[in-house]
Amino acid sequence: MTTSTAAVVVALVVVVAGAGLAAAGTSDLCGLAETAFSDCTAYVAGGESIVSRRCCRGLGDIRDLAATAAQRRAVCACILEEMLAAGAGRVKSGRAAGLPAACNVRVGFIPTSPNFNCLRVR
Repeated sequence: MTTSTAAVVVALVVVVAGAGLAAAGTSDLCGLAETAFSDCTAYVAGGESIVSRRCCRGLGDIRDLAATAAQRRAVCACILEEMLAAGAGRVKSGRAAGLPAACNVRVGFIPTSPNFNCLRVR
């Protein structure tokens, strides 16, 4: 396979994968977001003292999952539900709010408190 053919194949894979994600339902997006955030829940609930590398990788994946405002709101709601369930309702707001900075990942739709309003996410 030549370099240009390989580049075309890679480009097609990226386009098809992106189209598949765009066509994925909210439940699929929610499942992906919950899985990606699962390594952060213990930290946010106070069960771990430091943010893990896996949590930070998951946060980056979450950012990349949600391209539209509707997707960001849906992902926010799923993560909020995951945080509350995993932490038995104990979300340490400062930890949740500090995740993007701790991981050096720009993402503005991670819930930062148990009563976070995901409908306000843009």
